[in-house]
Amino acid sequence: MIDTRNPARPSKTYSRSYVAPLLQAWLDEGGALEEWLGGRTPVISYARISADRLNGDAIGVGRQHKHNSRNAEAHGCAVVLHYEDNNVTAAKREVLRPAFRQMCADIMHGREHESGIPVRGCVAVEKERVYRLPRDFVAFQDALVMVGEGVFIEDAALLDLVNDDRTTISGPITSGTDEAEVRKTRKRTARNAADRAEEGKAYGAPRRFGWLGASKDPYRVGNKHRNEEEWPHLTHMVKLRYAGRSWRSITGEMNRRRVMTARGGAWTEQGVKLLVANPAWWGGRVLNGEILMNAETGEPVIGEWDHARESDECTYEMWTSIMAGVQSNRLHRGMKKGDAAQRPAEVMRTRGYLFSGYLRCGRLNDFDEICHSKLSGNKATGKNAKYGDYYRCGDPNCKGVGRRVAPVDSYLEGLALAYLDRHFAGTTAKVAPWRGKARLASFRKQRTDIKDSVATGEVEWGDVHDVFARLARTIEALEQEEREHLKSESRQNLLQGWSQAKWGDLDLSERREVIGQIFTSIVVMPVPQGVSDKAPFDPALLEVGWRKGPGGCSAQGRAGAVGSGQ
Repeated sequence: MIDTRNPARPSKTYSRSYVAPLLQAWLDEGGALEEWLGGRTPVISYARISADRLNGDAIGVGRQHKHNSRNAEAHGCAVVLHYEDNNVTAAKREVLRPAFRQMCADIMHGREHESGIPVRGCVAVEKERVYRLPRDFVAFQDALVMVGEGVFIEDAALLDLVNDDRTTISGPITSGTDEAEVRKTRKRTARNAADRAEEGKAYGAPRRFGWLGASKDPYRVGNKHRNEEEWPHLTHMVKLRYAGRSWRSITGEMNRRRVMTARGGAWTEQGVKLLVANPAWWGGRVLNGEILMNAETGEPVIGEWDHARESDECTYEMWTSIMAGVQSNRLHRGMKKGDAAQRPAEVMRTRGYLFSGYLRCGRLNDFDEICHSKLSGNKATGKNAKYGDYYRCGDPNCKGVGRRVAPVDSYLEGLALAYLDRHFAGTTAKVAPWRGKARLASFRKQRTDIKDSVATGEVEWGDVHDVFARLARTIEALEQEEREHLKSESRQNLLQGWSQAKWGDLDLSERREVIGQIFTSIVVMPVPQGVSDKAPFDPALLEVGWRKGPGGCSAQGRAGAVGSGQ
């Protein structure tokens, strides 16, 4: 089963699969799957929604599952599994849908991998929920063909994708038309955005901080009229940045004032930067990488939405001054950057730190709460360069804690190695067999047989071309699945058969993966009052949380106590 949801960072965008609730309740009571099916064909209910605009618990995909179960019953089928891609589009090639990919793989194999529940097809409220692009149609059709007479139910209709009769109701012609329609829609959207920009119409999209959102009663266009409660805070942020205040300082002040973002959350530095860097507050707009200018006057086109007035004391000149110091590509709001803004290649290189992100701040923040923000590694520069690189908390509402990288890495690495020696030395790696080995071998043999038959003249190439092409695609998909399986098993067995020599063979990313498997968190406590920041490294100020080891027990406490068994 897959589940990309992260409880620590809730998001509308996720993919998951799970046993259908009715079947799960039956199994929980000790019932047998075959008895529950009663001769019905087991199918997957696939649900997808491109944009989840509701604030509930994925109401859109839930409604689709309800309709799918009812429609499956009408055709003698039973929904045994739910697969869903929530807030995920099917119209963009660069967007991968984990649940869709997993569904195709499970249908091809004829059963879900973990539970072993058989599947023979899919039911969806409409085919566009399943596929929009030819690539996805081909992958889905191949899965139905390879499982043998696979079933596809769209709403209340049983469609035939297996025989590939190229009908307009389900064949690849429709899928190609879908892609053409997608391209037309994108062009139409871009053209409409350009027209609205040139006409000075208000921005679309969700409500932005400082403006009122759209309303039906009374009717109101979104992002056109200023929000009188939020506007003073927006202009205040602009003035602070223009006066030279740091992004972190501005962010901290907004949070201390309990000013919420447009979505009701706390401010981050990135959020403040994006708001202040957006030309909308002075009336400007970006089009094709540049500020939209009036061709006759050479002046910026000022939009029809509410923007900064003379009384606000926030001007276009202030924005250009602020933007001169903005170096991030993302903060240029889609604008092209000049040569002066390009960072040298040697400055752009990525630096890695072993415990960056695993360390947590233990200081009380401005709200008298434990900060618990992540510490990140920083390059030491200037007069502090002699002390070496350091980890530091970057939360804008916390004075933060900091520690030098070298002693922290050395000490915690020693704890980690001792823990690994104690719990995983002498263990044996256990690799679960891949479910598709026999099928892959069978398909490879079929491909070889077809080649031999064509070579000897037993069959004509035109008669087997389509079958050969489908076999090639299926073999490629299975080989990719096998590589992913081996990679997953390697990750799960990373700690098995442990020896300290193995640690020396790991690169930084692999070591960080090991760290993530044995530590739950490492809280860095502030230096006590009266103790100098230049005092020797004190490991007692690290509170280490360990994940459960093979013995089933977990531990948490001061690093000195936990590491006493070294």
